Amino acid sequence: MRRPAALLALLAATMAGAVEVAWPTSAGRPHGQPYAAFIQPTVSGRLESGLFGMTRNEGSRFHEGVDIKPAFLNSRGEPVDAVRAALAGRVAYVCDQVNGPYGRYVVLEHPRAELPVYTLYAHLASVRGDLQVGREVAEGHVLGILGRSSEGIDPIPQDRAHLHFEIGLRLSDRFDDWYAGSPHRREPNPHGNHNGMNLAGFEPLESVLLRPRVDAHTVVNNLPAALVVVARTRQPPDFARRHPQLVTGTAQGSVGWRIEFTWHGLPKRWTPILQGSPGLPAAGWRIERLSSRPDLRRLLEQRRMLEPGTTEPGETLRRTMGILLSVN
Repeated sequence: MRRPAALLALLAATMAGAVEVAWPTSAGRPHGQPYAAFIQPTVSGRLESGLFGMTRNEGSRFHEGVDIKPAFLNSRGEPVDAVRAALAGRVAYVCDQVNGPYGRYVVLEHPRAELPVYTLYAHLASVRGDLQVGREVAEGHVLGILGRSSEGIDPIPQDRAHLHFEIGLRLSDRFDDWYAGSPHRREPNPHGNHNGMNLAGFEPLESVLLRPRVDAHTVVNNLPAALVVVARTRQPPDFARRHPQLVTGTAQGSVGWRIEFTWHGLPKRWTPILQGSPGLPAAGWRIERLSSRPDLRRLLEQRRMLEPGTTEPGETLRRTMGILLSVN
């Protein structure tokens, strides 16, 4: 059966905008395999605990990425899998010291993608020695060796070594300005803009890794909006300037923004608000609207985007808005 010309044109446009995706370990993309073949669960043994979402501690703890188990072990039982760049891009950050829950990790940024996403590769046993910030890398480029490095209450045991992989958007280039005035300031921030609190991920497995090509803008655009915030600003937040693909309309002359969030805290769409528009607060920000979907409302509460049983912003939303508006 012949496809309609409009459908073929849409397919061609989508493929033209998509970028190639490599599986981020040397095991290769698991075509047709069940999740149990390549996902590493936590000590709970529950497979979903290695996936993205409210998958930890019986749904009370958020997991920003996906955990991929090793395929190859040496004689001591340690992984030897190479960790590879999932998309072509450039090295944005290298942490080769274990001083946080990510352990040794690498962040790549992908400015030539349809949406300038980051990818993150954590718990590495070692980082490739010649990996320098600013270096351009192709998809599939070796970044290090899969491992179990982490600084936390519970060390990662040998039998649960894995690659923590995530993809998402950086909230602010002025994260340190927010951090300096936050309750977290008592602890140093050695990671700068690539601190995990400044990174907002989205589901990486089905939407990215299991596909040979991906259009990240289309992926984010198709995420459902769970709540809408209206905020008055003196100038456009740097997130909106860095992600014009997510801005609807022109920011010229705007005095505020209507920001659509996913349930997990990704600011997915920004609409400028002009002077005199109704509903804009005199200062600061407020929740304007919540999704009517009960499943999204439940997830908003679990993710602490909302205070349970109320329409008040939760800890995660307050922190995210603080970071986004840190220079306003």
